[in-house]
Amino acid sequence: MGKLTTLNGILKDEASQMKLNVVHLCSSVNAKTIDLALLKATSHTSHNPPSDKYVTFLQSTVDTCYGPETVSAILHRLRLTTDVCVAAKCLILLHKMIKAESGYNGEDSLWDSNSHRTLIYNQGGSNLKLNDLNVNSSRFTRELSPWVQWYKQYLDCYLSIAEVLGVTPNIKDKTEDKRLETQRVSHYTTDCIFKQIDFLVNLFEHISDRPKTPTSKLNKIIIEMIELMVQDYFSVIKLIRIRFEELNERVAKPYELVPVLERLENCKEGLNEFSWRSKYLIEDFWCLVSKLKDM
Repeated sequence: MGKLTTLNGILKDEASQMKLNVVHLCSSVNAKTIDLALLKATSHTSHNPPSDKYVTFLQSTVDTCYGPETVSAILHRLRLTTDVCVAAKCLILLHKMIKAESGYNGEDSLWDSNSHRTLIYNQGGSNLKLNDLNVNSSRFTRELSPWVQWYKQYLDCYLSIAEVLGVTPNIKDKTEDKRLETQRVSHYTTDCIFKQIDFLVNLFEHISDRPKTPTSKLNKIIIEMIELMVQDYFSVIKLIRIRFEELNERVAKPYELVPVLERLENCKEGLNEFSWRSKYLIEDFWCLVSKLKDM
């Protein structure tokens, strides 16, 4: 980062701090604390992802009355900023806020008007808006820019899945989670399951179409995006597998599964990079895909 760019970032952060102090002269301490944590988490001057300290605090508001206020503040900052780094950090924060919602319970969630996901994505409409970003301020921003554009589209896809499934695709490695999800899927119509699989495979396709990972010095913000994406990838594998197993018991003509299986196989090469992270889960999944396709 050049000296001029660094100075500009420092001045922007200081100006934001001064504006925050004025805006919150008559506000509650909690509201000011949330905005201050957001400002620190999405500073212009750091090439690192949001600090765990501030992320943990902002996540602590998720299931409180301040949760919608936190999400709205992040969305507002995302829409206004022209800084690539700040936009990336806002998207990462939103992803982490969604993943921090109440634990998976296998039930269809009711999205009220204050739901965090509803604030971001509601009935097909996305509130994830990017400003005209200043891409050419440095080599770092040029490298990060395509990832920010991709990551915004990725989160749109992720949230559309949450709307179709009724829950965030964030199933854990717990036997109880799998049991509850299997029970939930067993009550769906076959057409509904096919529709859900279609959306889940969309996420696979989006992951496999990600930008090339930089070959130069590792970009910590991109690494953080990839880490969150890989967590989702493993969750979606489990969700698709449960649906395949249910359909395998119902569908009299296995060839009905072929189109979606072919779409999956077209993604396989682009997903191989992550196979070592959960070897047996990945191997079992692709074995199931091949088995169903050969039936």
